[in-house]
Amino acid sequence: MSHPDLSETTELPECAALVVGGGSGSRFGGDKLTIPLAGRPLLAWSLIAFEQSPLISSIVVVAPPGQEETFRRIAGESGISKLTSVVSGGQHRHDSVCLGLKALPATVDLVAIHDAARPLVTVDLIMKCLRTAMESGASAAAVPVTDTLHLADQERCAAQTVDRAGLWAMQTPQVFPSRALAKLLDGVVAGTPTDEVSLGLAAGWRVSFVESLQPNLKVTWPDDLGTAEAILRFREQRR
Repeated sequence: MSHPDLSETTELPECAALVVGGGSGSRFGGDKLTIPLAGRPLLAWSLIAFEQSPLISSIVVVAPPGQEETFRRIAGESGISKLTSVVSGGQHRHDSVCLGLKALPATVDLVAIHDAARPLVTVDLIMKCLRTAMESGASAAAVPVTDTLHLADQERCAAQTVDRAGLWAMQTPQVFPSRALAKLLDGVVAGTPTDEVSLGLAAGWRVSFVESLQPNLKVTWPDDLGTAEAILRFREQRR
């Protein structure tokens, strides 16, 4: 299966953001997307970045069941004018993405899927990912692996050194043709893919990597909040 070649279109494709926050936050120890971070709810930071991205025309947010109204309130208080829908998440990530895609305006060509727990995403990274996808069909924010990697045995002891050459760690946003991705997700019958790049690779798609040159961490553990806050405060001071 191949996705459309958007580089041949005569007009800029319509782009939307799908901010996925449908998880339970079990590793964090509870809800993290509404927790204060540098003066705003954590969720607000990524919404503001997409709001400020000129190529993004609409934003859909996937919320944990029961948090829909809270997410709408956060978007409203953050001045998000591009929000078109807040939908309930599913059991797995790909279920949540599928539900979010169905809520996109029918006119959307490209969708930038972003983890709501990545509050450090920048307008610059979003725009680079969108433009790369317009040229190559699909893109994903990523960073080259710099740590030494070892494969562990069942007892968690080093068993084999892994060559890190050519290895990249995936981030978001990940940008794909919205209708082609929706069809691909409809065909998922088994397994739990952890991101859309995995699905695209399985379908034979080529996904171009966009190197993330600024911190874009995913808040997973409580201590991550301190790191994210320090970075956001530093960015504010530099403006």
